[in-house]
Parts: sequence; structure tokens; C-alpha cells
Amino acid sequence: MQWSSYPTFRSASLPNPSDRIRLNPLKPAKRNSGFMLGEGPITPPMSPGHSDEEDETIVVDSEPRISDPKLVAQDPAALQLQGREHRKPSREMLQLEERMEVDYRRLSTSPRPAFRHLEDEQSHVERNGSLKLTDFEVKGTLGTGTFGRVLLVRLRNSSSSDSQHCFALKVLRKTEIVRLRQVEHVNAERYILSRVRHPFIVDLYATFQDNLNIYMMLSYVPGGELFTHLRRAQRFTPDVTRFYLATIILALKYLHSFNIIYRDLKPENLLLDSRGYLRITDFGFAKIVDDRTWTLCGTPEYLAPEIIQSDGHGKAADWWACGILAYEMMVGYPPFYDETAYGIYEKILKGKVHWPKEMDRLSRDIIKAFLHPDRSKRLGNLIGGAQDVLDHPWFRGVDWDALERREIRAPIIPQVASHDDTRHFSRLPLPPAEEIPGLIREEQPRNLHQRFDPIEYQFLEF
Repeated sequence: MQWSSYPTFRSASLPNPSDRIRLNPLKPAKRNSGFMLGEGPITPPMSPGHSDEEDETIVVDSEPRISDPKLVAQDPAALQLQGREHRKPSREMLQLEERMEVDYRRLSTSPRPAFRHLEDEQSHVERNGSLKLTDFEVKGTLGTGTFGRVLLVRLRNSSSSDSQHCFALKVLRKTEIVRLRQVEHVNAERYILSRVRHPFIVDLYATFQDNLNIYMMLSYVPGGELFTHLRRAQRFTPDVTRFYLATIILALKYLHSFNIIYRDLKPENLLLDSRGYLRITDFGFAKIVDDRTWTLCGTPEYLAPEIIQSDGHGKAADWWACGILAYEMMVGYPPFYDETAYGIYEKILKGKVHWPKEMDRLSRDIIKAFLHPDRSKRLGNLIGGAQDVLDHPWFRGVDWDALERREIRAPIIPQVASHDDTRHFSRLPLPPAEEIPGLIREEQPRNLHQRFDPIEYQFLEF
């Protein structure tokens, strides 16, 4: 059997892909940046009887993350997405469950308490006054979006050889955050990143704001997106996949210990550092969830069935995404893709996965375990939690402690000449000075009227 080449287009995160900033890979060929809102948006219904504190209206991008000219989009009307609080499993779901002959331990229906509480963790963000935006000089643009961008900045009068002085500065326009109703997501991203610290998650060092924007100063990870390296290689071997998936699992285990669900796992949100280790970025959809939440968000190909069906989702959705990612790394494309979002959803609910004959049995087993349609039987969401994943035979031989200490040589070492090397990102023009006023000149203290501005009031933590 001949393996398919890596598809060229990918759909963007939901909701409102225009509000997601993408770091643009330098190579290979062009693909959809994910900033433009589709011309024919669809709005999947929310489950009746449930309310969520997040956005009431969720717009789904109609442009797919992956397109294949050989695929024929099926009639969206055939897809049943009616949300309801109590749902009988479909015939397709039952058939898929029968095909997965794996012994599982049932998970208790009661919500699992957090091992730790995020509010007990110390904030690692610099307090206002110790650093100012004018302390940094802009060295380049790493990515752009409809109402934001990511800039490479360096502390003034510092050497390019000092990694502690180079940062990725995420810039978001305040009026657009409010217009697209992403205030809660942005504030949650700041709160979560200010308190988590893990070797495989980007660090947040400081936040700022001026009259136009809010700013988040993050780790600069110079090796580029895993997506770029995967598309270059077309597919990874099981050993390479095991290395990357193991680092992600350790990061998810850490996040889930605080009851934080990530909800946007995909190769585009995984960056390689100078030593080849992954760092998870873009926490715009991360949320502290004690039981379940009902907001539709994520990337179509990576959505778990319970998200599509509006049944409420939790940590199990992240483990489903691990199965999609593992398949994509080893095969070269996700197991469920189509030219339309509804086509993707329909295939996810049917659950039919094409297994290349070259894929070994243990690789199939772990992917099937992650992609179990019943979340109470899904690997990672059983009584043993994340430990069940670490103990899976596919990971036999992995030294988890050494991996978390970053003592294992990574399979791909990005070529990086200096800590501010941007060769793995597109060379984009610098923004006009009037769009980043706080970086150009120090603003005067705001008067009493400005302090009570309705937009300013929504970003008090910045």
C-alpha cells in the first residue's frame, strides 16, 4: 500500500478562527492560514437545559482544515447534530464500540476532584512596574491574525546569545476581543498560564496593556511548529511519534491535575525548542472544568464525539485528541477529514478509521483506546487516569522521569543559529508604530475617566 502524502489545507480552530493567531511556518508550500471566516458559517446547536458561561453563539468556520480532491462532501442535512441531555447511542457508535475489543475499567459518573488547585499556585507573572513595554525592542513578526499578532522582542541592550532576553509577545486588539466575545477566553488564558509551570508548556512572564492592545510576553520557541516538520517528513515512525506523544501526555497529566482541559491539541500548537523538545502553546481555549462544559471549540478534525453531540465534555476530549494526533503523526493525515466541517463531524460520529496495513498492532491498539466513542471507556479517562496511558504497552521502555527532566535526545534537532533566530517562521513586515503604541513610547498614566472605560474595565488583570 502506498502512503498518502500530507494534505495541504487545514481548517482552523473554533470558534471564530479569525481570532486565533497562527505562527506562520517558513516552509513548505502555502496552506490556509485559518484567519478568514468562511462565507457560509454554521452554528451547531447547544444542548437544551444547559447553560455555559462562555459565548452564547459559536460560529463555526465552514472551510475545512484539510481538503482532498478525491473526497466527495456528503449532504450536511444527513448529519444529526441535535443536542439533547440524554442520548441513546447511534447504531454507528454501537458498531464502532463492538469493533474495539479492549478491556476497560468503567469510570465513575461523579466528577473527579482536582489533585491540586490552581489558585494555590504562585503567580509567575512580573508585577506591573518592574517591567515596561518600552524596555523591549521589536526584532520581527512571527505571526499575524485579524486582530492580533505575535512579535519577537528582545530586552534592550542585551546580547542575542542570551536566551533569557528573547520573548514572543502576543498582541491582541482589545476592541476586537470584545466584539468577538472572547474576553473570558483571553482572561482565562492569562490566569492559567500565569500559574502553570511545566517543561513542555510555554511560560508566561509578563502582561501589559496600552490604549489599543493587551500584551502577553511568552517563551520564544525558535524551532517552529511540529506541523511544519511533520509535513516535511510526510509521516513519523512509531518511535518518533512515541517521543512527541509522551511529552504531550506528561503536559496533559500536569494540566489535568488542576482540572484544566486544553481543548486545542494539534500540530500547529506544538512548538519545537532549540533542543527538539515540544512546548504546547495557545491556551485561548483552556479552561478549568470540574465536571463538564458545553462550549463548541477546537479544530474540527480533533473534536471528540461528545463535543459534536453537545453532550458536554471534559478531560476525555483531550485524550481523544491524543489519538487523532498519534494517527496523524504516523499516517500523515488525520483519521477523519472532509472538505466540509459537517462532513468531518459525520465521519467522527460514524467512527470508521482506515488502518494502513503497515501500522503495527500496538500502535493501532493505543489509537483505538484513545478514540473510543464512549468517554467512560476511553484511555486516560478511566479510574487510573493518566497513569493508564503511561502504563500502556505501546510506551513500554519509556523513562518518564528522564523524559520530563529532558535527558533524552530528541529525534529532530532544529537548526538554530541563535536564540533570536527566526528561520523557522515566515519573514513578515513589522507592524506600523501606531498599532503598537505601548512599545514605541511610554504612555502617560490614565486619568480617572479612562480607568472606567467599559473596554478597559474588562482587562483589569493586564
